[in-house]
Amino acid sequence: MSLRKLREQNGKSRAEVAAALGVTLSSVSHYENGLRRVSLEQVLMLAKLYDCSAEEVIEAQLESEMEK
Repeated sequence: MSLRKLREQNGKSRAEVAAALGVTLSSVSHYENGLRRVSLEQVLMLAKLYDCSAEEVIEAQLESEMEK
């Protein structure tokens, strides 16, 4: 599951994710398109936001990178 699919599964908008991470919409887009990696701190924040494990977020990041 990619970062985009993980976000959509949790009913979050890109704007909500950007606000939670303190980044721009463009940054969230880059993360979801595998053009940029989330930091370790952001992995933990996304895990809390999506109510999942950090491992699931990391796996989603890798999936996003493979899709590009």
